[in-house]
Amino acid sequence: MRLVLVIWLVALAAGVEAQIPRTVSGQFEYSGEVAADTTRIMERATSFFNQPFMVHWDSIVRLDKPGDIVVKGTGYINVLAKHHDISTPTPVPVSLQLSIEIKKGHYRYTVNHFVVDGKEGRLQYPLEARPDSVKPLVYDQLVHNTHKRVSFMIGWLKKYMKGDEGSDE
Repeated sequence: MRLVLVIWLVALAAGVEAQIPRTVSGQFEYSGEVAADTTRIMERATSFFNQPFMVHWDSIVRLDKPGDIVVKGTGYINVLAKHHDISTPTPVPVSLQLSIEIKKGHYRYTVNHFVVDGKEGRLQYPLEARPDSVKPLVYDQLVHNTHKRVSFMIGWLKKYMKGDEGSDE
């Protein structure tokens, strides 16, 4: 028991951070499958994209098929990153795509296609590949803060799909 506590404290002191999961091809992607009541989640999947504080959605597409639907949204989140050691963090837009696929008795979510959008038309690059012109400190902050933001969004999605988000429905 003491060994586990020591390892945990060393990891905490060393600043070990959670990583964004990668696909076999090396792309960042969050995905999961959750059992749910199909009739209720069909309407909630579309209305999830109306959550104003989550993601700034640029486009939302709903594809209806007999017995199941797919709802895809493309948008961006603002992630804070410091550009210098002594500066204050500034928001950096990171584009992403969320897909919710509903089938009999469950839904599957996928969050992927992360792209860092440089301010004022500057450098744009996939989050998986740090360009040489981006400082490692800035890049690490972008990855870490993107992970925190998307993890929060996925947690909220699961609560929302269950109806546990605290609304008056």
